[in-house]
Amino acid sequence: MKDDIEEFIEDMFKIKHHDRYEFKTLCGFTFVFKRTTFEVNEKVASEEISPAGIIYEENDEIYLAPLDETIKIEAIVKEFVDKCLE
Repeated sequence: MKDDIEEFIEDMFKIKHHDRYEFKTLCGFTFVFKRTTFEVNEKVASEEISPAGIIYEENDEIYLAPLDETIKIEAIVKEFVDKCLE
């Protein structure tokens, strides 16, 4: 029942939710930020940027130290490989 109501509201107001990860390298560390965007009727309603983790290299290996337990590590790794390790 609850899911039906949420789906109806999302369809009625054309609510969309997008998560993207952005990377900024400083002093040998790559800082990961999660950008969350909500759109209502194809217009940006809100946007949030929050720190998600730190990527660093040690002994020729790359590590991710997450700062938030709710982040999707697989999504960060995929975007990092696509954007930063070309």
